[in-house]
Amino acid sequence: MQNIKQDAILSIKNVSKNFPGVKALDQVSIEVERGTVHGIVGENGAGKSTLMKILSGVHPKDSGTIIFDGELVENTTPILSMKSGLSIIYQELNLVSTMTVGENIFLGRFGELGGMQHVHEKAKGLLESIGSHVTTYKLVSELSVSEKQMVEIAKALSFDSKLIIMDEPSSSLTADEMKALVKIIHHLKAQGISIIYISHKLDEIFEFCSVVTIMRDGHIIDTKPINAITRSEMITKMVGRTIENEYPKRPNCVGETLMEVQSINTKKLHDIAFKLHRGEILGLVGLVGAGRTEIVRAIFGADRIKGHKIIMEGKLIKIRKPSDAKKAGIALVTEDRKTQGLVLPFSVENNISMAILDKISKYGFLNKSMETEIAERHVKSLDIKTPSIKTTVQNLSGGNQQKCILGRWLEINPSVLILDEPTRGIDVGAKYEIYLLMKQIVENGGAIILISSELPEVLNMSNRVLTVCEGRITGEFDPKDSTPDQIMSKAFASERKE
Repeated sequence: MQNIKQDAILSIKNVSKNFPGVKALDQVSIEVERGTVHGIVGENGAGKSTLMKILSGVHPKDSGTIIFDGELVENTTPILSMKSGLSIIYQELNLVSTMTVGENIFLGRFGELGGMQHVHEKAKGLLESIGSHVTTYKLVSELSVSEKQMVEIAKALSFDSKLIIMDEPSSSLTADEMKALVKIIHHLKAQGISIIYISHKLDEIFEFCSVVTIMRDGHIIDTKPINAITRSEMITKMVGRTIENEYPKRPNCVGETLMEVQSINTKKLHDIAFKLHRGEILGLVGLVGAGRTEIVRAIFGADRIKGHKIIMEGKLIKIRKPSDAKKAGIALVTEDRKTQGLVLPFSVENNISMAILDKISKYGFLNKSMETEIAERHVKSLDIKTPSIKTTVQNLSGGNQQKCILGRWLEINPSVLILDEPTRGIDVGAKYEIYLLMKQIVENGGAIILISSELPEVLNMSNRVLTVCEGRITGEFDPKDSTPDQIMSKAFASERKE
């Protein structure tokens, strides 16, 4: 212990962890100082989540030492970890939706507080201390994502947390919700509470963190003060190779009109009309809830439409359900891959073959050899990192899960590929691979509609950008000749024609 800094709240020394066939962590050492925001970055599968689960008592370590707040940590559990002052807020928030805010904050400890009235009084005080005015009697199911995060933070503070681990806290937040999170981070830091901040969004790492640790393949590659490393250096250390730019050169192969959409109307959408050209990436920009996802779901036949026309290659087509869209050569990679895109308990093989089961089945019997050949081909061509095509898809990293969905839809050779938040929660290396795939698709004569909440992604990958606000298309831009401010000004204001 004589080598531990006096101001270190957490000291991890030579921690290793093995799973069957995988060395998840190899001699990992990190020190986190008191009252700091310490960033941890790395590709999916780098070992970040495994390390956090060891710290929070979900997994035992195989070797090494962990000292938290001056005490050696051995044989801990999640509840013991929280009681010691170390809390983790997972990317997929861990709340009971059918219980109230107050009940969630003090779950399992009602008796200690002397009844429900005291539970809600204490919960109210904790929420107010971080600037939240959510009523403690409200059901968690009725809260926004940012409000749920406030509840998670209040729950962490209810254990007198000295260190809070935030795992991808901004992945599903709106711009306003992100501002609330920024205030909370500064507030916690001012109180002397340390934060480990895990994110694929490097802008946030540079904005919030004073120190950053870079992980790759279960190893610590480097730990540096944030002002001693550049963005490109960080990316190179994360992926183990040089990426000259985060985006490939913009495709320049736009041709004739491939699809024309006219007069799409739903409860939320109003007179949506646009053209999509062969070889084009068309970006849709708007705030969360503006109607971007509703537009592509309407085109794909996933939502009921009041009136519309869709013309493909000069022919009027009828799309009443997703199977109609698939027959017309339209594919949709959904926003939420885990609940809408994948069947998590199924294998990589099963998930890739889902869109073409009718082609590889006869009289109700599946041709397994064809399914295997198709899966193996896409695993190879997309470089999907998986032990086997028989591996359940829930055990893959986010980037590899996304590639499985892409492989499924590429098998039907779509003319129009719709990508809704295709790189959400995916590391920078996997993002670049998906960008290269997008470029290849349009260069081969396909067209892409791209929805992303990351404006730089849309501006660097799109040939043309449409802004959406309150269910209407409010502007059209050439991203090469437009500024982010010009584009976002149209995304914030709906121009209604009365």
